[in-house]
This record gives sequence, structure tokens and C-alpha cells, in this order.
Amino acid sequence: MRAAYHEAQGGLEVLRVGELADPEPGPGEVLIGVRATSMDRVDVYWREGSHGMRLRWPRHVGGRDIAGVVQSVGPGVTTVAPGNRVVASGERAHATLALAPAELVFPLPGGITFEAGGATPTAGRSAHQALIQKARIQPGETVLVMAAGSGVGSFGVQIARATGCRVIATAGTASKRARAMELGAELAVDHYDGDIVSTVRDATDGRGVDVVLDHVGTPVFAAAMRSLAPEGRFVTCGVTAGPMAELHLGQLFVKGISLMGVGRPDNQRIAATMRELLAMIHQGRVTPVIAATFPLEEIAQAHRLMESSAFFGKIVLVP
Repeated sequence: MRAAYHEAQGGLEVLRVGELADPEPGPGEVLIGVRATSMDRVDVYWREGSHGMRLRWPRHVGGRDIAGVVQSVGPGVTTVAPGNRVVASGERAHATLALAPAELVFPLPGGITFEAGGATPTAGRSAHQALIQKARIQPGETVLVMAAGSGVGSFGVQIARATGCRVIATAGTASKRARAMELGAELAVDHYDGDIVSTVRDATDGRGVDVVLDHVGTPVFAAAMRSLAPEGRFVTCGVTAGPMAELHLGQLFVKGISLMGVGRPDNQRIAATMRELLAMIHQGRVTPVIAATFPLEEIAQAHRLMESSAFFGKIVLVP
């Protein structure tokens, strides 16, 4: 198979594209011919060696999101068959072939492109799990989505709106804020220079939001806490800009705030989330937002764009 990989950690110069041995499906596994996959921020961390990441294989292949066609199945797999069009959560997906556990392989909804499917599993599942399973958002509530231009944020805005919530978003540029509002945000504020708390209070008659969805971390945590209404819920699914923050426990107990993280769900919970999310996509209530598409040979350009944060939605690779 052809794959994008790196044998060392460092800058863009460590990235390679070449031939690696074809994987073979073991018991309970599915081998998929990858038609589209996507970039996650963690792919940059693996390549850099930052955030405590250490190489797991002599030739590290990134990517977890898979959309493609089943090539073969391992012993015990009866849920899919060769030729099926699928979307899946697996590993080493930046390649022409990738493996996924059968319980995390799903039919690609009709009318959905491989590119849209490949943009969905990690970011979409994270946003859905945070808002639906953890925060349990309800119609009529107000949700603040941090960094709406990210993959998680672009899904989060749409999932909240599809559930009947009012959405306030943050984004770092005027064009991203405009895109967030096109997706359904009622208001959008600059999370670099804007006053998030004042915007939220003005928009909610001083009450605050019911839920904050965040994956940014340190820079926005204080504003998130101050933006929450009494009995509000803060849910995090990432710390891309830093993991450390100060917490005023007085605010926590006086306002009755709940703090939660998405955790690391098992495959059964991931599968349940994915089925619900794919149904929303099939119904047209949520649409994966694709920022840019690159052939596998341009993996360095994809990493460069991810590092720049100058995009809205998901960066897709087409092997």
C-alpha cells in the first residue's frame, strides 16, 4: 500500500510518502480501501513529538478517520462484506489501505461523498458525544461553542442547532465568524480580541449560557466559566491551546456549575454515537465542513495548513 509516514519526529521535513506492507485483517477486523481520510490536530503532535507523543511504530502512519470500500474481513466478521461503502474509525488511515474494528465500521449514508465521510468520525463524534451524551443539551437552551472554525466546532454548531438550541460561537477571524453564522450560530465573537463574557451576557439578558463546548483549553477557560448561567454545564473534548487553568471553586458551588470531559469511551459507546451522528448527516441536519482536500503526496502541505489554523472545518486527504 501507499502511505504517508514518518520515522522520526520533527518538522515537516520528516514526512514521507511511499510503499509499506499491506495490512492483513485479524479476527474482528475489516480491511478498507481508503478513498478519503482526514487530519486531526493530534497528527501534528505525533509528528512534532509534542504533547507527550512518542512514536508507536517504526514508520508512524497518522489518521483515524476512514471512508472507503471494504476489501476483506477477518475471522468472525459478518456485519460487512467486500464491496461495501463504509465510514469507520480505525488507525494508520493516511494510506491507501487501513484496518478498523468491525464494530466501528458503518454503512456510508446514501448521497454522502467519501470526502464527507472521511471528515466525520473523530471530530463529529467528539462534538456529538460532548453535547448529546455528556451535556445533554435540550431544545431552547443556549450553547457557546468555542473555536467554531475547527472540525469539532463546526460540527458542534450544527449539532446544537439541529437539537433546537440557540448558538453563540467564537472564532479568530471575521471570515470564520461569518461561516459560523452561516452554519447556524446567532452570534459570533472574536476569541482573541473580543469580550466573550460581555457578548454572552448581552445576548442572554445577563443570564449566561446553559452549555459551553470547548476543546481550546487554557486561553478561554476563565471566559467560559464566567459565561455560564446558574446550573450551567462546561464540557471539554480537548486542550489544543493548553491544559492548565485556574478554577474559582466559589463560582462552582454558588452557581451549581457542572464540569465534565468526554472521556475515552469504549467501542460500544463510540458506535452508538456514530450511528446517531450518521443519521443526522443522512437527514441533512448536519453537514461535514471540508476546508481543503489534498492528495496523499501533499501530506506536508496538509500538516502546514493544520499548523496555521487558517482553515474552517476539516482537512481531508484523498489517497
